[in-house]
Amino acid sequence: MQAVKYGIDLGTTNSLISKYENGQVTVFKNPNGHKETLPSVVAFRNNRIIIGDKAKELLQKDSVHVFGGFKRKMGTDEKYYVVSLDENVSPIQLSSYVLKELQNFIQNGEICKAAVITIPASFNTVQSSATKKAGEEAGLEAVYLLQEPIAASLAYFNNLTDQANESGSWLVYDLGGGTFDVALVNINNGELKIADHEGNNFLGGMDFDQAIVEKLIIPKIIEQTGFEALADEIKVKYGKYEKLYYLLLYIAEEAKKNLSSQNETDIEFNAEIEFKNYDFYFTINRKEFDEIIAPLIQDTINFIQQIIARNNIESNSINQIILVGGSTYIPYVREELFKQTGITVNTNIDPTTAVAVGAAYYAANKYYEPKDSGIYVGNDGQIIAYNQDEELDFNPYSSTKVITSYNKTTNDLEEVLIVRIDGFIENLNYRITRNDGGYDSGMVKAGSKFTEFLPLQKKVANQFVMKFFDEKNNEIVSLIQQIEITNGLFSIDGQPLPKDICIEIDDTENKTTKLQAVFERNSILPQKKNIYREISRTITKGSAENIVINILEGDRNARAISNLPIGVIEINGKDLTSDLLKGSDIEIQMYISESRELTVEVLLVMTNQKFKNVFSISESTINIARLKEQYQFLETELQNAIREMQFNENDIWQIQTEALLNNLQVHKVEIEKIKPTDNSDKKYYIAETIRNISQEFDKIGGNDRLNSLQKEYFDLKDYTEEIIKNVDHNKEVLSKRFIALQRNEVMVLKVKNPSIIKNYTQQLNELAWDILYNTNSFLIRQFFEFKEYDASMFKNYNAVKILFTQAEKSLEKESFVEFRDQVHTIARLRNIPKENYNNTNFKGTGIG
Repeated sequence: MQAVKYGIDLGTTNSLISKYENGQVTVFKNPNGHKETLPSVVAFRNNRIIIGDKAKELLQKDSVHVFGGFKRKMGTDEKYYVVSLDENVSPIQLSSYVLKELQNFIQNGEICKAAVITIPASFNTVQSSATKKAGEEAGLEAVYLLQEPIAASLAYFNNLTDQANESGSWLVYDLGGGTFDVALVNINNGELKIADHEGNNFLGGMDFDQAIVEKLIIPKIIEQTGFEALADEIKVKYGKYEKLYYLLLYIAEEAKKNLSSQNETDIEFNAEIEFKNYDFYFTINRKEFDEIIAPLIQDTINFIQQIIARNNIESNSINQIILVGGSTYIPYVREELFKQTGITVNTNIDPTTAVAVGAAYYAANKYYEPKDSGIYVGNDGQIIAYNQDEELDFNPYSSTKVITSYNKTTNDLEEVLIVRIDGFIENLNYRITRNDGGYDSGMVKAGSKFTEFLPLQKKVANQFVMKFFDEKNNEIVSLIQQIEITNGLFSIDGQPLPKDICIEIDDTENKTTKLQAVFERNSILPQKKNIYREISRTITKGSAENIVINILEGDRNARAISNLPIGVIEINGKDLTSDLLKGSDIEIQMYISESRELTVEVLLVMTNQKFKNVFSISESTINIARLKEQYQFLETELQNAIREMQFNENDIWQIQTEALLNNLQVHKVEIEKIKPTDNSDKKYYIAETIRNISQEFDKIGGNDRLNSLQKEYFDLKDYTEEIIKNVDHNKEVLSKRFIALQRNEVMVLKVKNPSIIKNYTQQLNELAWDILYNTNSFLIRQFFEFKEYDASMFKNYNAVKILFTQAEKSLEKESFVEFRDQVHTIARLRNIPKENYNNTNFKGTGIG
């Protein structure tokens, strides 16, 4: 095994590469220009691929062939068309070019074969898989993913002068070029843990650049040219103003940087607008800039407040806010953070390099097995001669391999070393010594697996050498192991899962689906779990019907529509060896790795068939038409909830729901105007906003709202239980429906999703109406009420008059079955029919 050692910050705006060695981290510099940062920009020019600063410079000359900001579109189906190649390239490919270029920063003769690559904590599984794939396409044999707030925490706390006295809670505020994360970090007894986090994958410095273009620069262009349509046309993909759009983004980025250190900056450029050349020159000031980014900064502060509220802590119990990411240089960001939270803002850490430094610390404790190349590489990176095909000098140990495992950084004064030996071990002995002479294990007989506890000196890199000897005490040079363990550095075992991982299962009695949590948010990766369910409908062998194992990522207490699909296994009737009967067992085994690779294995017990898939989905699609449907659905649901809350006089809940509706409707004009050709990130930002608002809607009112909805359910249940005693028709059928609904009472009590409780209440309400419409006393009252209705309240009053006559005759004869059917028909002819909550087309997943 070999330590990874290399860390990479694959950023939206800039990327860096670093290495851990001898207790220290080195951030490599570009041999061309000697800068630590490499702009994450790729240009295609004259059949050449140009990466970094030179590519960024081309934005002003040939912006159509220059691509940046693609990290924000990782995990999407977005493609960039390269004219010179006449082909499309993906964000994964562009990221791989940046990763390859970073490897050229290493000028000491080493080759980076494995690395830790950082990702935003709020990256979903699809985005994480895409990042891992980019690393593999860049030639890395092993890729480990690390959440950026963890990396920043490792960088900050490992550079403290007195770590022993540090304990408590911190917030890591990471506002980069394209993404935002905030994490709550706890330290107790020298252990660093990420307690909670929030973020937005489409919120960062690029949004500030776009705001400058849209709200400050384009209005000036329109004012000078009179060309009002520019605001819409400039963002059209492959449109005639696309080149100008990218040029303005470049100018806006430079203006943003200038306004971080000065109160105003000049904007100067020339452009052709509607076949006429113009020279533009104007000034924008910091106040204007602060005003246009204020709503975005407020969004980041709202995330902080969510974390504080969710963890039941006070602002004054948080030691500091640690700033990370280039966008934290903006003075307004720092001012508003302190103003609104009252928490001290720490600017001591280098926000540009912190994530790369932390990645290297993490990489020090990650190991991988190099691909077989006829050599073996020791933990110190030294090549040890090894060839399986031939024995050198008839050495019986020539094919023996020593594999070690240990933490390269620790706060403990003793570290456990685990050793495994593969191959010939007869008469093999070992001896471990510390280079300062402070420890000597003595000669010990080696086994195929053993452990040693190594004592450490404080605050230094402790270096050990492990030597092996044969029965004649001859040293076997090929097996020497160099071991280095640094005391006094923080490390972290495992990363928290950003969101719940769930499967969607059927609630057949209520004709809907619900979510079952498999892996809960903030659980430490990796995780493994077995789930046992039943088949909810019979699937006939050879039929087109199927079972859908739908895996979603998001909030287990939200509806499926609020969560992101990350994997699906469909088992068709044509896949079956025999019929699969309703009620038969299904076993679902799920494993998720630290890098969020998801493995799912399904066993159909009845047919004894297994289905397996490994999900490393690296692209997701945002369908504009579907996005608009989701927006309209959520908007209608919020509006209906507000009317209901007004009726029930729930003022606070109404205000909160109205706030969510307002937040949603901010995007109404944007989503109505957005087109499939739109070249901006709007569709991804809006899709994430819809999911977040949907989840927040379910949380409104907290336990009070849940208790109120549960009380409504049980009050209705008591009423239904009473009226069913006096039902005159279909009593057996209605009683069975009532008993079936009662079975779900336990779930109604436990569930934390208001939408699910409301659904059950609606189902019970429908049953109550069906009972009443099968009760003679109610039917009689209803009949005489209908006779008092105005003719305009019916769809066909002539038909209703005939039914009135027939019903009166049936009532006189006490023919109550006929009378019931006639009253039912009259009810259906009303202009406002009885509400129907059933989804008659419900098919579900096939798993109950």
